[in-house]
Amino acid sequence: MTTYETIVLGSSPNALTAAAYLARAGQRVLVLESSLHIGGAVTTTTFAGEFQGDTSFTSGRLDDSIVKDLKLQQHGLEVIERNSISSLLPDGRSFTLPSDRTAATEVIGSFSPNDADRYEKFMALVDLASDFLKSAYTMTPQAHPPTAIDAQHMMTLVSKLRGYGNREMTEVMRLLVMSVRDLLEEWFESPQLKGLLGSVAVRGLPHGPFAGATTFNLLHHLAIGDGYFRATAKGGVGSITKALAAAAKSHGAELRTGAGKVTVVITDGVATGVELASGEQISATQIISDYDARYTFHQMVDPPELEPEFNRAVKRIRYNGSVARINLALSGSPEFAGITKEALRGTLTLAPSIAYLEKAFDAAKYGEFSDQPFLEVTVPTESDPTLAPSGKHVMSVWLQYAPYRSNTPGDRLLELTLDRLSQFAPALRSQVLHSQVITPQDYEQQFNLTEGNLYGGDMTLTQAFYLRPVPGFAQYRSPLKQLYLCGAATHPGGGISGLGGRNAVNEIGVRDLALAAKD
Repeated sequence: MTTYETIVLGSSPNALTAAAYLARAGQRVLVLESSLHIGGAVTTTTFAGEFQGDTSFTSGRLDDSIVKDLKLQQHGLEVIERNSISSLLPDGRSFTLPSDRTAATEVIGSFSPNDADRYEKFMALVDLASDFLKSAYTMTPQAHPPTAIDAQHMMTLVSKLRGYGNREMTEVMRLLVMSVRDLLEEWFESPQLKGLLGSVAVRGLPHGPFAGATTFNLLHHLAIGDGYFRATAKGGVGSITKALAAAAKSHGAELRTGAGKVTVVITDGVATGVELASGEQISATQIISDYDARYTFHQMVDPPELEPEFNRAVKRIRYNGSVARINLALSGSPEFAGITKEALRGTLTLAPSIAYLEKAFDAAKYGEFSDQPFLEVTVPTESDPTLAPSGKHVMSVWLQYAPYRSNTPGDRLLELTLDRLSQFAPALRSQVLHSQVITPQDYEQQFNLTEGNLYGGDMTLTQAFYLRPVPGFAQYRSPLKQLYLCGAATHPGGGISGLGGRNAVNEIGVRDLALAAKD
């Protein structure tokens, strides 16, 4: 039987980050990916002829420290910034906000002078709050009882908050629990501006902007560098996982795809290895799962190995994926009324008001598909022509709400998307050569994402920090010795930052070694 020091199950950016750090530290590491592609759902694959599209996330960036530590630029990572966001509005009233705040203020001033005066102050506030969140994201949530490491981390965060001053400290803490509707009502007048700025707060959530603490989701996306002004990589977001995989391999890690269903072998309460669908058994000193908590503990581990109370806690985790993805192969560059060629390099958003977003969510409350969807649209080939044949383009669409329980057919999602976008780009339908639709059911069946949730579980305050994935197990470990989690199901949650993987390695390497020494 082959033996490794660590087996990593799954190959998202978190998993590959963990594998690369462990291999760099000298461990013998094996990464097992159940699907055919390294990266799992975070891949860029051919969907028609020479057209390539992202499978799940349309953007994302790794934490800067990970890029630097693992020398990912030497492994082919080339970041492409998306420096604008555009609001798609009828009657040619669409507008584009550049990342430069002075320039954005001028744009806002053309239709809402009072809002222009407040924009930079608003962005400074959410910068402050997301910076605090990012500091918390680099730390392991506090254990119970707290250790000396926990106390040190807490003092660091408290000192940071106090450094803001009393007024700013109060505002930052207040933002975490606010609905984004209430936040934007306090700051702005224009429904169109509020819709655009509020859309990020419901990205990936099965909730609308009226829900409490949706501002937390906005701050989460800003903290991981995927807020208003986003990024991708040359070759698509799959190039991020390719660079991480190359880094891990350069340090000696082994990567295997097509592993199929994997079962964690438990012996006397200790994870000792895995068994593949083929019957092959591989032993390891420790196992790190990149999968969400429910899939890990209810599909890869036999439930009888776990206490009933823990199984109930896992069962209560909320998933209900609500995102569908559509990739379109186009015969030429799309033309949107009021949107410049340069703006096509950014993100186009269909969220004309907060009321529109809430109405888009209404049907999802009852497990039904919304026929008034919230859309985020990118045309990655405007910045990276390698993704399509010469002169042709790829359009990538993020669609909400298509709740898991609605099981809406892909062809209906495609038709609705084309109908809605054709209102702003009349020639779009005639440009479509091929299409790909990926639903929450597809994400579950193809990539083992419970209920098709791309974030490892809802990104809400009730499933964040020391409550993620379940209370008592927020420190990347599980009730079973030598079985750990590192994926989006863990702190700090979903996205492509890689922080979950790096934090897990730090936790295993520092706290658990200290505990082992005591034993």
